[in-house]
Order: sequence, then C-alpha cells, then structure tokens
Amino acid sequence: AIHAHNEATKALLSPCCCFHSVNTRTMICFHLIWFFFTLVAAKQDSETEAGGVRWRDLQVSMLSHGTTLLQPSSGFIPSGHLCGIIGPSGGGKSTFLAALGGVTPTHSGLSVSGYVWWEDDNGGESNMTKSTLSMKEGQVAWLQQHDAFFSMLTTREAVDMAAFLEFPHLPKSKRNKLVDSSLDALGLANVQNRPIGDRSLGRGGLSGGEKRRLSVALELLSTPRLFLADEPTTGLDSSQAGKVVRLIGQLAKERHIPCVCSLHQPRASIWRMLDSFILLGPGGRICYMGSRKDATSYFAKLGYKCPPETNPAEYFIDLMSVDTEDLLDAAKDEARIEELAAAFSHHMARNEKLHESEQKWQPPTKSSRLSLPNGSIHPILWVRRSMALLQRSWRQNIRNNKINALRLVAAIGNSFLFSQIFATVKKGVPTAKSVADRVALLSFGVINMSMMALMKTINLFASERPVVEREQMRSKYSSLEYLISKAIAELPLDVFFAAAFTTMLKGMTGLRIPLAQLTATFSLMTVAGAAMGFAIGSSTPTAESAMSLGVPVIVIFMVVGIINPSGVDTTHTPPWFLKYLRWASPIHWAIEALCLAEYRGMKFEDKSARWPWQKFRDLPKIGGLAFVRNGDQVLDALGLSNATYENVMKNLAILSGINLVLSWLGLHITGTSFEQAQMADWMPGIKSSHHESFETANHQSTSGSQNGEPLTMPIVRKL
Repeated sequence: AIHAHNEATKALLSPCCCFHSVNTRTMICFHLIWFFFTLVAAKQDSETEAGGVRWRDLQVSMLSHGTTLLQPSSGFIPSGHLCGIIGPSGGGKSTFLAALGGVTPTHSGLSVSGYVWWEDDNGGESNMTKSTLSMKEGQVAWLQQHDAFFSMLTTREAVDMAAFLEFPHLPKSKRNKLVDSSLDALGLANVQNRPIGDRSLGRGGLSGGEKRRLSVALELLSTPRLFLADEPTTGLDSSQAGKVVRLIGQLAKERHIPCVCSLHQPRASIWRMLDSFILLGPGGRICYMGSRKDATSYFAKLGYKCPPETNPAEYFIDLMSVDTEDLLDAAKDEARIEELAAAFSHHMARNEKLHESEQKWQPPTKSSRLSLPNGSIHPILWVRRSMALLQRSWRQNIRNNKINALRLVAAIGNSFLFSQIFATVKKGVPTAKSVADRVALLSFGVINMSMMALMKTINLFASERPVVEREQMRSKYSSLEYLISKAIAELPLDVFFAAAFTTMLKGMTGLRIPLAQLTATFSLMTVAGAAMGFAIGSSTPTAESAMSLGVPVIVIFMVVGIINPSGVDTTHTPPWFLKYLRWASPIHWAIEALCLAEYRGMKFEDKSARWPWQKFRDLPKIGGLAFVRNGDQVLDALGLSNATYENVMKNLAILSGINLVLSWLGLHITGTSFEQAQMADWMPGIKSSHHESFETANHQSTSGSQNGEPLTMPIVRKL
C-alpha cells in the first residue's frame, strides 16, 4: 500500500502542473478519486499475486524411446483462478495435469522432469515462501476422470469415512459437523442417506452430477493448496457439466486456491467461467497460455480470427486438430500448429519482464517440503483405522443383496444337482460301488466352491481398487490394514455360503463325513480361494487382466489338484514343477482333506449272503479302486495312506496365509507410486529453458525458424 501511495502521488503531481487553472476543490476531488482507484487496483493485484502454483521446465517423455509427450514449459497460476486445459484428444491434457500434481504412475513408463512448487508472496520477494507439493501429504486434490466409490455405502457414510481417514484424531461430534457442512456446501444434504449405487449395473443410486459433486466433496475435505480435475464433465449432460465447473470455480475463489481442469469440449457457458486457459496441441506443444479474455484478439493478430457466433473454445480446438485421413491436409495442419506454437513462444519471450529477478523462478530446496503429522504407526490409531475399514467392507458385502441371493441360490442349486448326478452316494451303509462317485462328488464340490470364491473376490477387488488407490495416494492407511480388514469381512459370508452348500449336500446324499467337519473344510477352502483371488487381483493393474489371469490359474490348479479315481501309480515320479503346482493348489489340499475324513475307518456293506455275480456287479469299476474292501484300502489306492486330516488342513491354512502375503506384496509392487517432477539440484549460475528462449528472442536468431521467429519452447511467467 505504501508503494502504491508513492506511485499514486507521483502520478498525481503531473496533472497538477497541467491543470493549474482549474478550480482547486475540483482538482482535490479528482486526485482523491484517482488515488482511491489506484489503491483498489494495487490491492487486487496484491491479492492476485498473493500465492499460487508455479512450475519450471516441466517436461514428460517416454522412457522406452525418449519420445516427448509434453514439451518443456514454465508458468504460474495464481490462487483463486480457474484455469482450463483444452486441446484435441492425445494432446497431453491428462499428462500435463498428472505431471503438475505429481501423480504420474511409476509403472506408466513415463519420465517427468522439471520443478513444481507452491509459493506464498508475503509482501515482496524477500518474504516469499516456497514449498514443494505432495499428494500423499494432502496438498494436492486430484479429481479423477471416472468416479469410484463403495457403491453400497450411503452418501453420508462415504463422506464420514473420508473425514475419519483425513482427521482420525478429530472427535466424532466435530467430524459430524464437518460432514454436515461439506454435504450442505455441495448440495448433497437431501441425498445423504441414499446409497451411492452403480447405475451401469442397474443398482440405481446417485445421478452422474451427484456422484461428481460427491467426488469433489471427498477431495476437498482436507485443505489442499492445488485442485486438479481431469475432465470433470465426462459423462454429464450440458446442464450438469455447467454446474460442476461452476462449483469448481466457486471453490477456487472461496478457498483461494488455483484450480486446473482439463476440458474435452467445453460449451460457451463453461468457457466464460474460465479465468485463463492452456491450449495444447499434438505432441504436448503449448500454443497459448494466458487470460481467456485476451485469447481471441491474440489469435486474430496471427490471422486466425474467431468467426462470429462461434464458441472460441471449439474454434481453438479446431486449430489444434490434424486431419489424419488426408496426407495433404494433415501436412497443412501440422504446419499451422507448428506456426502457432512458435508464435506463442516468441510472443511470451518478447513480453518477458527484464527486471524480474532470478529469485522468483528459483525452485525451493529439497528440505522445504511441508510435512504433516503421520500417526500411521500409532497402535491405537492403527486399530481404529482397521476397524473402520472392516466396517466399510462389511457394509459393502452384506448390503449387496442381489449378489448374495445369487450366491445362495448357486450354492443350494449346485449341491442339489450334484446329489442327483452322483445318485449312488445314498444314505445307509456305504457300498464299494459308491467309492468312485464319492471321490467325484467331493472333487466337483470343491472345484465349484473354489471357482465361485475366486471369481467373486477378483471382481470385488477390482471394483474396490480405484477407491483404495485414491485413498492410498495420501497415505491414509497401509496395504496390510486394508487386506486384513477385507479378509475378515469376507470370512462370515464365505462360511455362510459354504455351510448352505454342505448342509444341502449332506442332507441329500449319504456322505459319511460329519457336517461340522464338512463345513469346516469347505469354509477353509473358500477362504483359500478368496486369498488366491486377492493375490491375483493385487498383482494385476486392471480387472480385465485379473480375469484373464485368474481363469487359466484356476484351471491349472484344478487339473493338478484333482485325485485320479483310478488310483495313484507310486512307481512314477512326477516332474518337479508338478509337485510345486500341486502344493500351491487349494483344490488339491481340500480334496485330500475331504477324502481322508470320508474314507478313514469306512466299512463297506456286508455282501456275504449275495450271489457271486451280485458281488461282482457292486464292485468299483475303476482300476486301482477295484476289489477294495474298506475305506483304508481306498486311501491306500489314492496314495493317502500316510496323510492325516489335521496335517492337510494345516497345509491349506498355510497356503491361505501365503496367498495373503503375496497379496500384500502385490499391492506394494503395483500400488500407488508416482513420478515426481525432478531435476538436478538447482545451480544459480545455470540458466533454464525460459531464459534461453528469452535471450534467443532478443538476438533474433533464425536458426530452425520461419520468418525470423524462433522455434523455442513455450514460456509463460504467469496466467
């Protein structure tokens, strides 16, 4: 304000000399009004420049062959601004957003270089504070392109869970107030008790616009310094799209943070909501970066005047489009885009402020990261988080009525079907004729329940993984916490459906194994199948790849796990890899356990009073099981004479634990790790690309350019 006062005084002195003949009172009023508006303008500029996100030499390239996806650029977006990123498909909009927010996945094969930081201008460059941004510490809010939720939760439950993970030490009363204010601010109070649902699966629930607002609510529960939105209008009609962008713009001004949104094809009303925008061409070339209001005049000076009654956003995107169907038109389009990129680079270099100090563009040191307290290692907090995750997983499972009903019908229906197919397994004293059918009945029952458990787990894990990854981006909980809570939440339902299957099977057939032992074996086998599903789902990046891997795996384990009813040839030694595959198969251990419980100590029906041909007719018809006289001989023929039920069940439990450990390792390996913008340590004597571009423009170098325009990288000081 003092600086503005001095400048205003100097400005006011010169008019006084020119208008000495005017009435003194009139001049005083004129000077006061001039001084007032000068102070207002200075205050607005001060507020605009009070803080924001700045990046320097930000570039993204592919590690495999070095192709540059995003050309180097430097820029600044002030707090309170809504900045849009527009351009054709494949122009690098999402790539730029991910690089700016530090959320480029490590496994994407991309390399991010440059610097991104947050700065607070507390009254001049000498008092300027700079700090790097981190998604894990809650300084970046990332609204992804597709909404991901636990569909069985209500709107309020989803927000409350997010609030607990964000502020675990906050008392429940204060957390409820935070949830209420968040729901009210985003217009979700009237649907707070409605399940989120999934309309793609016919489950009703929230509309597309309501889900988008819920995603915004989850991201803004914390106090981020930067808000990024990747195509927030995807899947919404024009009315809902306008409401979402207007909401983001209001949040930018109310919270005084920069908001950056990639927009696929914004309509005119959305275009007018933007304060500034970035125009990206193919190959990540920046052809404009600055105020929205100045864009049409800028392009008009280059000979590209926006036609009347045309949405400027659509016109600018058309300028960046390449007609790939016609080679001649494609060459013209490429030349136009290259011309616009070079013209903008030269324009920004020509308008560079000479007096702007190097300190303003000097990145912060590595030690200047803002750190937040982390209570992840506190045992009480660990237990509370695990219990909250367990409650969420349980709600997701128990409320899925349609899936649970289908699983129950499948369990009862399959047990009834098996009892009719293997009709020789009748009630009463076992007969030798039923030996082969008993082995087949138990084997098919195990295969059926294990496949159901595996496919169900892979499907659920794949649907929940985007939510878990979003939460783990900010280190809300560890993979071990999620895995333990998920496994415990799955156990009661798995035991229930296993009990339904075994109760029906025991009642419809003459199986000798006790119901409790039969249910325990199938329950542990179901847990082992679910653990194997966790291991497969955690080691693959998508649901499609998990399904593609899960089917052949279960087929292989089924082939190596079944017992050959014709008997086992003890003189033949199988290859070493078959031994390991058989040991890793939960189907193998479950069938062995059931056979041991079924045949150990079994006595066949006495047929001494029958005729010889009747005895021969009732004997088993399969190789090694022919002429067996009791259950112990059956186990000997199957190669299980030295095995015990307890040891086999112990091995099945160990295998389940190993699969859970593999799931934990898979979540670590394929989990949320990102490529951060990074360069060598800053050296004050080394110039970066934006200074080189400025110097090239001043010397009017024509190397690699047309009409004396330098083909340098796009440079921007501030939007």
